Amino acid sequence: MEIQSRMVLGKRVRRAAQTPMESTEIPPKRSRGRRQSFPRACEEIHLECTAGPSKCRSGLLTPEPSTLIESHVPTSPNIEELVDPKSVFPFMSLPAELRLHIYHMALVRPYALNLHAEKAPEPSDIADSSVIPQLFPQQRLSRALRSTPPPPQDSSDPIVPEILRLNKQIYKEARQLLYSENVFRLTLASGIHTLSTLHQRSRSLIKHVVLTIPSHHDILDGFADLVRLGLRYCWGLKSFKIILHASLPDDGRVSGATSVYANAFHILRWLPRGCSVVLEGCVSETVRKVVLEEGRLMNVLDETSYLKRQHQMPERH
Repeated sequence: MEIQSRMVLGKRVRRAAQTPMESTEIPPKRSRGRRQSFPRACEEIHLECTAGPSKCRSGLLTPEPSTLIESHVPTSPNIEELVDPKSVFPFMSLPAELRLHIYHMALVRPYALNLHAEKAPEPSDIADSSVIPQLFPQQRLSRALRSTPPPPQDSSDPIVPEILRLNKQIYKEARQLLYSENVFRLTLASGIHTLSTLHQRSRSLIKHVVLTIPSHHDILDGFADLVRLGLRYCWGLKSFKIILHASLPDDGRVSGATSVYANAFHILRWLPRGCSVVLEGCVSETVRKVVLEEGRLMNVLDETSYLKRQHQMPERH
């Protein structure tokens, strides 16, 4: 037992007798963690440097102290220095009559303008696109026409809506001309979405709208929603032109179907008071009578009676 204790004591003595230089030759064990916190890493670097000057690790180099001179600070160029004030035209100094004339030349056109805002397709529409032609072949033409973009406009003299972004004063002065002096063409596919993207102040400035109905199926499908949910909020609407491309099935054998499509035009009672409706294209006589009756009641009834009638069920023909 005494021999074993002496051997153990001898090992301890030999371990304790090692010089500091020999202890520094053993590299420190790296941490098993992939990342260390910044204070702990700095502490290890400090301990390694104090252990011995020959094996000291530099670690992150400390930059030398520097001074910031005013000439080193980057300065953005002044716009007034780059642009000569004499070369800038004083547009806002012009009389209001001249500014309105310039707005009219930039924003008003004699032909109808397409009022169209892109709408993201719904997942249900994409899933049903392959089923509709097999189950409802009669709706193939209607769906195809309503999904097509609006007809191209005359690109030889387009409007310049960028003028509205110059400043707030120009926007206030020119917006009324843009919406009240032009005739806008809407589509059944994007009409409600397009009007919903406009501010109510802009919607109330619209005075003239043109709508094309490709097929008689669209009368029951999208026409009523566009009038009740879209044009209803165009409070300043003065004229609404409806162009019918397809005639209604009124050959005598399906007279009941004709009355169904004609009664759908009673939805025009949701139009603002004072709006005149014009029919063009393949117009049925039954539809024309319904539209004339709605126009007559609009002129005869007072404001309160006209608003109450909007929530009443229409009479059947």
